[in-house]
This record gives sequence, structure tokens and C-alpha cells, in this order.
Amino acid sequence: MRAASRRAHRCLPERRTRRERHRYNPGTTFTCAADEGLVDTGHSLHVGARGPTYEKRAIDSAIQRQYGVIPGIELRSRGIPDVLREIRERMAARPTYLCFDMDFFDPSCAQGVCTPAWGGVSAGEGLALIAALEGLRFVAFDINTVSPPHDVGGMTAFLAASCLHQFLILLCKQLRLTQP
Repeated sequence: MRAASRRAHRCLPERRTRRERHRYNPGTTFTCAADEGLVDTGHSLHVGARGPTYEKRAIDSAIQRQYGVIPGIELRSRGIPDVLREIRERMAARPTYLCFDMDFFDPSCAQGVCTPAWGGVSAGEGLALIAALEGLRFVAFDINTVSPPHDVGGMTAFLAASCLHQFLILLCKQLRLTQP
């Protein structure tokens, strides 16, 4: 995020204090990014959150920092097309960093994640959602929460690679690159 926000010079110190080690973990990435001014929370969304979190009151904390939050149950009740409209309105022509947590998917198709929770989207729904983000102005992508020790048969890694493939298609379309 620091590189995408052009603040790469503000890296963490090489030696962190005990408090810093506990503050910076996979569950606090976007809390720390907001606190450090690396993201515009008013134009940022957390979509599909459900199940356990690393931090108590993580969703409340995101809302307090003015992130838009669309929990998984709301995503299901509103439907993906309606949520996509909100994403497009909120992002408009702004630079967009897509951080995609693999635990967005249901464990039936992505069991090898850090915090599996039933009720996620299917592989087809998730890949279609990514494809439907065409037209946003992407500046960076990342995929996280894949846990290789829990990824029996490598299916989560395969699905993550499929997501990455969709990201590259979005980027090629954005750059108006054509196939040879």
C-alpha cells in the first residue's frame, strides 16, 4: 500500500517494538493503513466480511475510520449487481487498489484460508464479480489469506491463480492491450 500511495519512504523501522509487532498483523492491515493516511477511507470498501476476525470489533473499527462496509449477509440480501453499482459510485474515476481476501469465498471452494467461514461466495460468483469490475482505474492488486498448510490438494491456490488471471485481464483491458 505504501508503494501504491507513493509514500514508500515511510517504511516500518527494521526493528519493531513489541507493541508494533502486535499492532501490525494480517488482521490490522487496513486499520494501520487508515491510521497512517495511506488510503482514502471515504472511498474505500470492505465487501463480504463475515465470520471470525483477528481483532475484536474489527468491523466497528473499520466503520469508525469511515471505510464503507458491506458485510457478507448484506451482499447476499442486496445481490452482487446492486453492490457492484455502489462500488462503481464510490470508486468513480479514482485510483483503485483491489486487495482480495481468499476467505471471501466459501470454504467449499477455498478451504485453505486463514479464517474459513461458511456463507461466502462460490468460485463462479467471485470470479464473475472480479470480471464485473472492468472500467475501474486500478493501480494495484493483491491476493491474501491463502494458508498453504490448510490447502488440501492446492485448490485454494488454484482459485487464487484464477483470481490473479482475472486481475491481469482487467489490467490489459484498462491499458487497452490486445491479444497477439
